[in-house]
Amino acid sequence: MEIYGTYYYFDGAICLAGVDTEEANGELSFYEVIRTRNGIPVFFDDHMKRLTDGIATRYSLTDDIPDAVRKGFGQLVKAERFPEINVKVNVTFTGQEYSLGIYYIKSSYPTIEMYRNGVDLTLYRAERFDPGVKLLNNRMRLAVNEVMKKRQAYEALLVNNQGYVTEGSRSNVFFMDNADIVYTAPDPMILKGITRKYVIDICKRKGIRVVCEAIRADDIKRFAAVFITGTSPMVLPARRIDNAHFSVKNMIIEEIREEYEELMNESIREYLRCYNAD
Repeated sequence: MEIYGTYYYFDGAICLAGVDTEEANGELSFYEVIRTRNGIPVFFDDHMKRLTDGIATRYSLTDDIPDAVRKGFGQLVKAERFPEINVKVNVTFTGQEYSLGIYYIKSSYPTIEMYRNGVDLTLYRAERFDPGVKLLNNRMRLAVNEVMKKRQAYEALLVNNQGYVTEGSRSNVFFMDNADIVYTAPDPMILKGITRKYVIDICKRKGIRVVCEAIRADDIKRFAAVFITGTSPMVLPARRIDNAHFSVKNMIIEEIREEYEELMNESIREYLRCYNAD
């Protein structure tokens, strides 16, 4: 585990990070990465639903995992709190038994300049074995990181065996044409990002047409603008995908980002109302 900070939570206890850090070794690990602000998780219920839905595809459980995560996270916050940081939740199974680990991870958020000027993306030939479930895949993560570093890209967009751009390695992607129609890959092809869900809702409220259709890698140059969404980037424009360039001076993307920020703030207020967090 790449723990950031002094403490982590593991199976009911707060532990001191270091050389004796405990880590669950099991058959299968499900995880969520949640953004937190001043000790409050953003879109907590959405993350827990995705986590439990993923687990339910493999296991039958009677335990209230969201409640266990909330209480464990509360213990972690009491031990150590950051103004803004991502927290990782790991549920690791061996048979029907599971271990729960919660810990802060080193978090990198886009700068103001990135939101203003856009970021560079790259294409990478790969696809998830089960895109609808958030499973740990360290081998793929390491390979993607190496490619991103080599090409100096902020994110890698995955291209499947049929040549379609499906999603980012840790984000979802949207393409916008000259008619301001937004395209994103359909649900069965991707991990359904929580930010993506809210962005689609925002677009519908604003009367922006969203087409759930995957774009061929060979066709990306015909689009006017591109942006990615996710826990860390939120709503982030791209200025380039390899040798294809896009406009970042797009008011629609900026308006979507501003509305998404307000939804994040509302989710924090809702968490405080529901769980009496301090």
